[in-house]
Amino acid sequence: MSINFSGYNENVVTFAVDKNSTVVMGTPVKMSDSKTVCACADDENMIGVAVNVRNGYAAVQLTGYIEMPTDDAFETGYKTICAGASGKVKASDNGREYLVVSAEENIVGFIL
Repeated sequence: MSINFSGYNENVVTFAVDKNSTVVMGTPVKMSDSKTVCACADDENMIGVAVNVRNGYAAVQLTGYIEMPTDDAFETGYKTICAGASGKVKASDNGREYLVVSAEENIVGFIL
């Protein structure tokens, strides 16, 4: 039997994508305007992760389990996380606190 956190408390909302931003699937995003998101820059707090992008709109996962690429070494438990460079996430004192449930090389799984 394997352990799987996918589907836990997932909440996905559709936003418009800021015309001055490049948002691709898997990108940490932030609010840029009313009903509009853009890609996070390094060391910014995210509202969620774009799980689909099409025709100027992004489906953004706001809650639930997500796995993201990282260059940092994480331990499980509550950790502060924010957007990192190139669509990754990183540990940062500037971040928000999330529950890390899976920490493997270059991938961190946490509850948004």
